[in-house]
Amino acid sequence: MKQFQPETKPLLYRFIRVVVKLAMAIFFQKVELRNGEHVPARGPVVFVANHPNSIMDALVMGAVTKRKVNYIGHAGLFSSRLKTWFLRSCGVIPVYRREDAPDKMDQNVSAFEACYEALEGGETIGIFPEGTSDMLRKVKTVKTGAARIVLEAERRNQYRLGVIVLPIGLYFFSRSRFRSRVLVNVGKPIDLTLFFEINEKDNYQAVQELTSEIQRHLERLTVNIRHEELDEFVKDIEVLFRDELKSETAEFWRADTNTATDFFLTRKIVECVEYYYEHAPQRVYDLQEKITAYKRKLKRLHLKDAMLKEPQSFWQTLRSSMKTFAQALLGLPLAVYGVGNNFIPYFIAEYIAKKFIDDRPKILSALLIGGGMAFIIFYSLQVFWVWYFWGPLWSTMYFLSLPISGLFALAYLKDIREEQERISFSFFIFTNRQLFTKMRRERRKLMAELNNVKDEYLALMGLLTQYE
Repeated sequence: MKQFQPETKPLLYRFIRVVVKLAMAIFFQKVELRNGEHVPARGPVVFVANHPNSIMDALVMGAVTKRKVNYIGHAGLFSSRLKTWFLRSCGVIPVYRREDAPDKMDQNVSAFEACYEALEGGETIGIFPEGTSDMLRKVKTVKTGAARIVLEAERRNQYRLGVIVLPIGLYFFSRSRFRSRVLVNVGKPIDLTLFFEINEKDNYQAVQELTSEIQRHLERLTVNIRHEELDEFVKDIEVLFRDELKSETAEFWRADTNTATDFFLTRKIVECVEYYYEHAPQRVYDLQEKITAYKRKLKRLHLKDAMLKEPQSFWQTLRSSMKTFAQALLGLPLAVYGVGNNFIPYFIAEYIAKKFIDDRPKILSALLIGGGMAFIIFYSLQVFWVWYFWGPLWSTMYFLSLPISGLFALAYLKDIREEQERISFSFFIFTNRQLFTKMRRERRKLMAELNNVKDEYLALMGLLTQYE
């Protein structure tokens, strides 16, 4: 096996990585890496990941992975000299997709050669083998490029190069909302020995079988809803039932973080729904109809499901609201300061995001890049203005206050909206006791049916199985 020296990272790459990590810390509530110990400190690695969120996927992987990742990206990204220089500096290797440029497929020879040379030099390559991203929580059919690169790189080196193929599941809890969570779920390396033996006899078969193995690993590492029409139904069950499941199975998930627990419970919900969809579809249709009717009633009454979970009297809600009101008064000056200093760039970021409403996989990328540029420009102008009139000390303090007050204002406004909903709900209880009791009774029936389905499914499949 070939020995490799620790990799070196160019200064520009290090700078960009620091900036991206800072942006990720502000943009996301949490970016969690699971099983990061599977990533080797040195030697050739091919990261293969699902592709739910356009450019954001590469930024997230680059931020949490200590290795320098040379991404393979479609040539359409290299649309200008500035973009080309920047992407090349970051190690991005352009590949032409047949659907985009069928007349330029011959140029991929040099792209594949660049991949071989990177691996032979002990570097890493990042590939999103689905090719394109969309909003469905599903791993699309994996393309053969990753398998071809791995097998050819090893063949050129008598299968002694030691390439590690690491599958990674990327899961965004929301793909269109600021301050959401992301799970980067690293799988175990794929054993390539069998594919080397096949490759010596039949390259086509080896490529196809390795590609299928990559597909299977990615499907196990993320939320994969095979039947697209079930996606909305799964979301409804998550809203209604995931917290209850988490409470019931808390002992089983005690070793995991809250983010990982939510992810794995969603996976279990998907497995259960798909099982019944394939074996007892009418049961799924009936439950869908009941949940849809329940949601329709909530919407008509301006209620949320969370309001019906825990009973609370009008006076209990009023006392809680008085306490929250007192706390809100204390935080009001900082919230006003945060809104005043962050409103314009935040408004610009929202406007940019709405421009991508028809291309939703790119919303988060647009928010991060477009909104980030807006904040940088406005923060620079504001800090320069303070520096010009009051000097460097005040301008430094002012600069540090901008993101802190902005995030505080965002959380403050969210809490105020939630408190308004609670107060409105308390008056609803006070004036519509009979209707409220009826809705809670309907919710309990739904919960009972979901629990019955869960118990039946676990009896069929056995207790909660071990996860990856």
